[in-house]
Amino acid sequence: MKINLITKKEHTQLLDIFTNFPNLTLQNKGYETLNKETFTEEEKTKFDEVTAILRNAIHGFRCFTNFRRNKNQEIEIRLQYNYNYDGKGVPFTGVGYILLDELLNGFKN
Repeated sequence: MKINLITKKEHTQLLDIFTNFPNLTLQNKGYETLNKETFTEEEKTKFDEVTAILRNAIHGFRCFTNFRRNKNQEIEIRLQYNYNYDGKGVPFTGVGYILLDELLNGFKN
């Protein structure tokens, strides 16, 4: 996965959405996804805001799936992106995860 770092303002925006809109968080098991049909208008707007930030940050980004907490209780973003975003090979869209803080600071390892 290749990323462009987000700004502190965008990081704060994502953290605020995670904190204030719990319906965008899912501790998914397997292929579970959020039921967007149950979203309020405000939740739809916030979902779109997350999507816009990720579209600029993640190369090959396809769609935001949900927020979740990982086993270390860190905020993680589940998304779908084209693994061959650089055009080398056959396009393949799959699931990926990235820590919220990695979008601001870069990958840990």
